[in-house]
Amino acid sequence: MVKITGVVLVDDEPAEGVVLRLHPKTGSAAISSGITSKDGSFQISTYSLGDGAPVGQYVITFVWSEFDNLTRTQVGDRLGGKYAFYDKSKIEWAVPETDVFDAGTIELRR
Repeated sequence: MVKITGVVLVDDEPAEGVVLRLHPKTGSAAISSGITSKDGSFQISTYSLGDGAPVGQYVITFVWSEFDNLTRTQVGDRLGGKYAFYDKSKIEWAVPETDVFDAGTIELRR
């Protein structure tokens, strides 16, 4: 497992609550994910919190929904679905065999 960290900015500002999912380019279902904190930083988890992801090639999807207090669920996507699907997202990572992979700053636009 490779620990993966980075920061997500939306329109040049840190974005809290953006969910990232790593979709293997092999076509398998996403098993690794993360969520941004108040400063936009994230860690990727697969089996336990912050454990990272397997070495491989990934397409990264992003959804920035809002919590609905009435239904107690996440609804919508403040990014308009631009990055929500494997075939729409243009953000890809090649996670190498190393201890830590810094994904850097990912800049998204609404």
